[in-house]
Amino acid sequence: MSLIRQELTSSRTAMTHVVANPALRRIFAAFAGSLIGDGVFALSAAVFVYRSGGATAVGVLAVCRYVLIAVVAPLGAALADRYDRRLVMTASDVLRLVVVVIAAALITVHGPRVAVYALIILVGLAGTAFRPAQAAILPSLSREEEELSGANVLSSTIESIGFFAGPAVAGLLLAFSSIAVAFAFDAVTFVWSVLLLWGIRLPDDDERTPAYRAQLSRHAVETDTAAETFLHRALQGFREIARHRDIRTLAILYVLQCVVAGASAVFTVAIALRMLHIGNSGLGLMESTLGIGGLVGGFLALMLMQRSRLATHFAIGIMMWGAPLVIIAIFPNEFAALLTMGLIGVANSIVDVNAITVLQHQVPNEVLGRVMGAIEAGDVGGMAIGSLAMTLLIHVTGLREGLAWIGVVVTVLVVPGLPAMRRIDGLARGQGLRHHPRHDLRPVFHQRLRRRYSH
Repeated sequence: MSLIRQELTSSRTAMTHVVANPALRRIFAAFAGSLIGDGVFALSAAVFVYRSGGATAVGVLAVCRYVLIAVVAPLGAALADRYDRRLVMTASDVLRLVVVVIAAALITVHGPRVAVYALIILVGLAGTAFRPAQAAILPSLSREEEELSGANVLSSTIESIGFFAGPAVAGLLLAFSSIAVAFAFDAVTFVWSVLLLWGIRLPDDDERTPAYRAQLSRHAVETDTAAETFLHRALQGFREIARHRDIRTLAILYVLQCVVAGASAVFTVAIALRMLHIGNSGLGLMESTLGIGGLVGGFLALMLMQRSRLATHFAIGIMMWGAPLVIIAIFPNEFAALLTMGLIGVANSIVDVNAITVLQHQVPNEVLGRVMGAIEAGDVGGMAIGSLAMTLLIHVTGLREGLAWIGVVVTVLVVPGLPAMRRIDGLARGQGLRHHPRHDLRPVFHQRLRRRYSH
C-alpha cells in the first residue's frame, strides 16, 4: 500500500507540474479542441458518405484515405523537423479549417459528392503534420523530466476522451441540425486551436531545471540544410528506425497494435450488430467503454512510469490489445464484449504513453518529428491490413474464429520483441535513471546521428 501511495503521489505531482506550465496548458487545450473537432468531422463525414454512396463508398473512401495518409505522413513529419513546430501545427489547423468550410458549403448547395469525398480525404492529409509536431514539441515546452512524463499521459488521456466526446457531440449535432452544421462546428474547433497555439511561448533556459537543461543540450544535433533534399529529409525517419534494432522492434510492435486497431473498425460493428444483436445503442456503449478504458489506462500508465520499465510495459500493452479478443470469441455475450473493449482501451493508453516517452528519450529532438511520421505511416498501413484481414477472416472462418485468430497471432508475435524491450529498460536502469536521452542504447546509432540534420 505504501508503494501505491508513493506512486499516486508521484503521478499527482507530475500532472500538477503539467498544469502549472502555461505552454503545456495551451498546447493541450488546442489539442483537445482539435481532437473533438476531428471526432465530430469523422462521424459526420461517415454519415454523409453512407447516405450518398452506401457501405461500398464508405469502404473505398477509407482505403483511399489510409493509403494516402501512409504516403503523406512522412512528408508532413519532415515539416515538423524543418520549421517551427508551432507554425506547423497552426498551418495544419488553418488548412483543415479552409477545407472543412468549403466542404460544408458544397454540402449546403448540394454540390458534387465526389468533390466532398476528395475534401474529406484532404482534411485527413492536412492533419498528418499536426500529431508528430505536437509530440515532438513537448520536450521543448517542458521545464523538467516530470513535466514531460505527465505531458505524455495527459496527451493520451485527451485522446481517450476524444474517442467518445467527439462522436457524442456529432450525434447531438446531427440529431438537431445537419451535416453542414456539424462541419461548421469542426471549423470552429480549428479556430480555437489556432488562437491557443499562437500564444505559446517556449520556456527560457533559466526556467528549466539544470538537469533537464543538460538533457536538452546533450540531445542537440548540429544542422546543415544545404546537404539534404526535402525527400531525403522526409525519409530520414525510416532510416533512423532501420539503423537501430531495438527502436525498429518497437516500431514493428507498434504496427502490430494498429493491425488490431484496424480490425476493430470491422469487428466492433460486427460484434454489436451481427453477433450480439444489441443494436446501435449497444454499439455506442461498446465505443464508450473503449474511451473509459483509455482514461483508466492513462492513469495506470502514469503509475507504471515510476517503475522504470517503459518499453516492457509497452510490449505488454500490445498483448493486451490482442489477447482480450479471445475472451469474446469464447464467451459471445455483452459482458465479455464490454470487458474486451475496456481492456483494449486501457492497453491503448499504456501503449501510446510508453511508446512516445521512449521515443522522445531515445531519438534526437531534431529528427523526432520524422521518426514519429515514419511510425505513423506504418501505423496507418497496419490499420489497413487489420481491416482487410478481419473482413477476410469473417468471410472465411466466421466472426468468432476470426477474432481468435487476430488475438492469438498478434499476442504471439509480441513475444520475440520482449528481449529488445527489456534491453531498453535494462540499460536505462543501469544508468540510474527512468528514461533519459543519454540512454542511447546504441553506440553505432549514436555515432551515425552526428550526421548533420536541419531543424
